[in-house]
Amino acid sequence: MTVSQNVEPTYGIAAVSRLTGIPVDTLRVWERRYQIVTPERTENKRVYTHADVGRLTLIKQLVDHGHAISAVAHKSETELLELKQVHLESQALIAPTNQPLRTLVYGDSLPFLLPQWKDSLSFIDLIGCHQSFLAFEDAVKAEKPDLLILEMPALRHEKLTDIRNLVSLYRPQKIVVIYTFGMKVLLNELDKMGVVTMRSPVTVNQLRQICMVDAGNQSPNPIVLQTSGLPKETIPVRRFDSEMLAAAATVKTKIQCECPQHLADLLFRLNAFEAYSADCENRNDQDAALHQHLHQETARARAILEDALDYLIQCENIELV
Repeated sequence: MTVSQNVEPTYGIAAVSRLTGIPVDTLRVWERRYQIVTPERTENKRVYTHADVGRLTLIKQLVDHGHAISAVAHKSETELLELKQVHLESQALIAPTNQPLRTLVYGDSLPFLLPQWKDSLSFIDLIGCHQSFLAFEDAVKAEKPDLLILEMPALRHEKLTDIRNLVSLYRPQKIVVIYTFGMKVLLNELDKMGVVTMRSPVTVNQLRQICMVDAGNQSPNPIVLQTSGLPKETIPVRRFDSEMLAAAATVKTKIQCECPQHLADLLFRLNAFEAYSADCENRNDQDAALHQHLHQETARARAILEDALDYLIQCENIELV
């Protein structure tokens, strides 16, 4: 049977996956969670239009550039095209020079990891790594770098203001923010500023792709909380600082085993959520009590995993410092 030229072509989910590069399972998740497109259903099968394929292709490209799917899923086609144009213009600015991007880094673990990854990141010139944001900001002012990489485990409103100031005052070619926990509204605001966000953990290959395409430790004393009439509870002291965890994340064991790396990653995440729950906004005493409980329980979980990492270190005779 001949199909009329006026009939819009349609595609099954397998064909859409091949055309866009989005795995079938990911397509289903994106549709269910974000209503990213709404395909028709014929005989229990998804049927996609040419417009659906175009939209999904655009979103896949932006996700590959580092945008969170939650930040782009509900944007209009016009907004998606504008974001893509921003990336194309950034790439055009960077590509002709063929010079390494002068890069400043801020964070808790990245200042220890980036120097170890520098051989795999030959396109950047690492001119400074800072754990203090004030020192980082002073370096940005003095050095006028091309690329800023910021590690912010818990995204908060005041950090958004700091980043906005960096964008408006110093106008680097690119800013990458690597986060662990953060509210969708903050991620959307960063997206509007043209800041690329990535959720940790980040591998050296992911960081290379993101940067090329678009070209604080806690107190050593125990913390005691008292909120909403709940009994005081001492938060276990961190046994592994960020430098030690970064060392564990790159240590080589006697056998092919990545347990130190996985444990270090879990601890980085727990440390981030511990800080996030402690700083979370409270509307009333009930909220404060909830966040105190989350903070305490996360600290307990962190202490248990620190015991596990310590046991592994002893068994493998690993030296972290």
